[in-house]
Amino acid sequence: MQKGNSETGYSIVELMIVTAVIAIITAGVIVAFQPTKTAISSTDAAAQVVNYLREANARAVADHHSFRVVINTNTNKISLINENTSGSGNNEGDAVSGDDVLVKQEPLISMVGYTQPTVSGVSVGIPAAPFNYAAATFTSNQWTVHFESDGSAQDPVSGVLSPISCTLFFSPLQNSNPNLIRAVTLFGPGSAIRYWVYNGSQFLAG
Repeated sequence: MQKGNSETGYSIVELMIVTAVIAIITAGVIVAFQPTKTAISSTDAAAQVVNYLREANARAVADHHSFRVVINTNTNKISLINENTSGSGNNEGDAVSGDDVLVKQEPLISMVGYTQPTVSGVSVGIPAAPFNYAAATFTSNQWTVHFESDGSAQDPVSGVLSPISCTLFFSPLQNSNPNLIRAVTLFGPGSAIRYWVYNGSQFLAG
């Protein structure tokens, strides 16, 4: 008795069904991870800014002249600029002119607010003393800080450079959970930086 030929394999219909199932599962995984991505956005934004501030400070001290960091929420970019001077350089923003040199520039972390956030209509407070520095001022949606060769972080006040101490805020725009708010304080005279996590009622050292 002769055995019949047995063919194995998948039909086009079966392959299409498997492909559709994989696509549905993949879409579900992406949706499931979206809240996690949103949750870490403010943390990533704070880390990005801290890295720029620390690099600017280190370069200014090592190269013996000023560098500036600019956060521009109009263009959604953060910039590190070599001012090649011991003063305020040629600009307050991220426009490069004169002997200024753009060291690096990156997009800001997306979907993050950089102004002092509110919870239930009330502005979130600042960290407790002695770190109770006022919120950073964004002029025309830009915040600029100059790092000098003496290790200080400064900003012009009435046309004269003065040490600047301030608080930068980071809050995810697509998630209203106050526990996701982050903050960074900058102490101007020594360029000390501190990272904060909001617990719903106050900032705690992160």
